[in-house]
Amino acid sequence: MDADPDGGGDVEKLQGRDPGEDPEDPYEDTDTSELPDWWRKTIEEFQQYGLRPYRPPRFEDGVLKHEVVDDLERQHGVEIRFLAYASQIGDAWQVQVDGEPVGEIERRRSPEGYTVYGMESEAFADFVESKL
Repeated sequence: MDADPDGGGDVEKLQGRDPGEDPEDPYEDTDTSELPDWWRKTIEEFQQYGLRPYRPPRFEDGVLKHEVVDDLERQHGVEIRFLAYASQIGDAWQVQVDGEPVGEIERRRSPEGYTVYGMESEAFADFVESKL
């Protein structure tokens, strides 16, 4: 299946799937015990509820959101959250640092099932650090 950067095309093919139905197991060749705790716990939670396999959110350059956010939080002693209230497809999400809005970030779903934030990881780090 070809990835569609705009979130269209192949996404329509996925809409008819039943919950939990997935043509591939992204963890087939992975020892999940070696994954970070947050990742392993989320995989287990998705399995418990019969959802499609968990695929962690990432930035445009493929770097995992959790890695970037965790590093920034550790380095600067802050809490970073991505929030949306009653969001629709294509809506930007609010970025908060210690509960204060600092800006927005676009997000989309890839045909592979990943949430992709519309910024490269380094640009996001620079953006957050400029708001501190």
